[in-house]
Parts: sequence; structure tokens; C-alpha cells
Amino acid sequence: MIELIAASRCPRCAVVITPPAMYCPWHPVAMTPTVVPGAGEIVSFTTLHSPPEGFRSPLHIAIVRLAGGAHAVCHGAETRGLKIGSTVAIEAVDDVYYFSHLGAMDRARLFWRRTGHAGERVNAITRSLAKRVWKGRDRAAS
Repeated sequence: MIELIAASRCPRCAVVITPPAMYCPWHPVAMTPTVVPGAGEIVSFTTLHSPPEGFRSPLHIAIVRLAGGAHAVCHGAETRGLKIGSTVAIEAVDDVYYFSHLGAMDRARLFWRRTGHAGERVNAITRSLAKRVWKGRDRAAS
């Protein structure tokens, strides 16, 4: 299941920005809210073995091009086997974007690695399950 990512679109130049912005970076016009599918193509990626303070090592990051031309800087579980042009899934949790290969095992591995201590894991699991259940209700009502 591909998640929808919040974004904004400029009514003048049609540029898509994620995370959403109030105003277009190139024109002084208000952006309109939109969503883009949470799947995209890897533009670039790297692994930082000496990340900035506050991040765990190694830090796997990638720039992902989403539908409509929006780009997102994402964290990942690993970059092994990743290639420029690879298709990945994007998930937004607390305004942080995470990428994973589209396989189920990779998604599960990413979920467990991106959460910290046991208390944080339980909180993240609960939020993720509630989010999926809520999305299922919205689809059933449609």
C-alpha cells in the first residue's frame, strides 16, 4: 500500500513542493494543498558514518523524486543494493520522511531500525497501526 504524502502546488508555475509550503519559492503566490503518491525514484544517496550530532551512525539518506517533480530528503534502513533510478516507497512519520524498498521485509526492517528505545517502538507501532486502520475506514466509507 502506497501512502499519500502532503505537498503543495503553485497555481502559477505548477511546481510541487514537499513538505507543503505557504508560498511558492519562485513566485509571490499562495500554494494550494495537494498530495502525491509516496513512491518515487532515487536521484542520489549516501551513507554518513560520522553523522551530525543527534543522529545515529550509520545514517543512510537519499534524495527521492516524487510524482509531480517534488523531491524529498529521506532516511533509510540501508543503501546496500540501492541504485540511482531505483523505485522506493516513502513514508512520513512526524514530518520525517523514510524510504524503503518496496519489499515487505525491507519495510519491517526500516520500521524497527528507525525507532529508538522500546517505549518509542511501542508508540510508533501504535501510531502506524492506527494510521492504517483509519485509512481503511476512509476507503470503506467512499
